[in-house]
Amino acid sequence: MIDIILDEFHFSTLWNGGILLFLLFGLIIYFFLLPNDGQASRGKAVLFIASMVILFLAIASPLNVIARIKFSSHVIQLVLLLLVVPPLFIAGFKPKIIKLVREYRLLDKIISISTNPVVAFLLFYSLFYLYHIPVIFNYVRIDLFLNYVYLLILFNAALLLWISILYGKIKRIGLYILTNILAFLPFIIVLMVAKNSLYSVYTDINLFMSALALCLPDWDTIPEDFFVSLLPFDPVVEQIKGGGIFLISQLAVFIGSILYKKKVK
Repeated sequence: MIDIILDEFHFSTLWNGGILLFLLFGLIIYFFLLPNDGQASRGKAVLFIASMVILFLAIASPLNVIARIKFSSHVIQLVLLLLVVPPLFIAGFKPKIIKLVREYRLLDKIISISTNPVVAFLLFYSLFYLYHIPVIFNYVRIDLFLNYVYLLILFNAALLLWISILYGKIKRIGLYILTNILAFLPFIIVLMVAKNSLYSVYTDINLFMSALALCLPDWDTIPEDFFVSLLPFDPVVEQIKGGGIFLISQLAVFIGSILYKKKVK
């Protein structure tokens, strides 16, 4: 069904060239402009490239369009953006840059506070749950600027959380990661037990059109019947699938982070 739907969209709608250029520019800066102290191995470079590729797939590929049609695809987008890209990005970043930044007392203090495990935890999960309050989610998803700004803020909060997980001075890292796993459970449980659609942007035709229109050029020339044809997915089933995807994904990622933490000690 999805492949038939995507056939109706223009290539430029499915693939965001602007974001691709931005990420390519980031790779150029990483390899040619940022200083290197010899610790940036090939392995780190591979991890950084992987983070950029997955980031592109999460926000600039057909997945971004599908996520506006299917809630389970939105969950996959979240998993990539918040659980997969940040640890890869951090593990692949050049240590020299961090050392240079931390030479400035004010910046060092800001970094120390923002990556404190408790601060990073509270900041990330507050933003995550705020984003998924139905009235806020429905409103943000139909505004292009707000949607990208909020996701950018949430992504940065995820970076702080993952810095605290991968490199923070946590005596009981297993307990901290378990706390993170449990923190996602209310979101997952609500998705899996809700009997009705939580987010009108996936069921109300007017909100749905407004959300999808952000991805479509000249959307006002497209008949409403086309948008109606894009709503064949049961929203409750999509929520249950999304909850299952998030549960399995976060368990896999957080368990993997424990193994990585033991390796870098």
